[in-house]
Amino acid sequence: MSDAPETPEAETPDAPDRAAERTRVILAGIVAAALGALAASRGWTSTADTGHAGITATTVQSGTDLASWALPCALAGGAAFLAMLATGNRARRVLGAVAALAGLAAALGGILHLTSGAWPITLAAAALALAAAGAWTTARAGGWPATDRYETAGDGSGDQAIAEDPVSLWNALDSGRDPSSPNITASAPQKGPRR
Repeated sequence: MSDAPETPEAETPDAPDRAAERTRVILAGIVAAALGALAASRGWTSTADTGHAGITATTVQSGTDLASWALPCALAGGAAFLAMLATGNRARRVLGAVAALAGLAAALGGILHLTSGAWPITLAAAALALAAAGAWTTARAGGWPATDRYETAGDGSGDQAIAEDPVSLWNALDSGRDPSSPNITASAPQKGPRR
């Protein structure tokens, strides 16, 4: 029987896997939004009318004519995913919800006009992928590693842990944390020399 405390096995994937997941989901959201915006701006239907003089005029209706909200919603979803590149995990959850709702709204525009050709079907599929990526982000962004180098840990151990060891002051500088923080510089000199 050993006296060492048992450590539970990690139930979540390690940091590189979570970073790769974050990259894949954000990239999928951006690509889906771009494809949805392209599909919404294309011509969906065309009608040919022959006038009295025998001249035929073709009228093309685009996705923005038939479902005017689809293009702005696809663009809003793409903007939400682009904003995720510069935000923390809490903001990503909110932006994921925005992208999911925008994707569902854009998908509705394609679904209402499925019989109008291939572009509405493309819009519906891309917008549903956008909504799925947004929902996935909302559900999983809390476990993703932060992209902001200056985002500190929420457990309060940030600056005080650095002040324990002068070598850690340099490590803090290397990792993007401020070694001149009042918590660090005030407590480090008080330690005195190590024995």
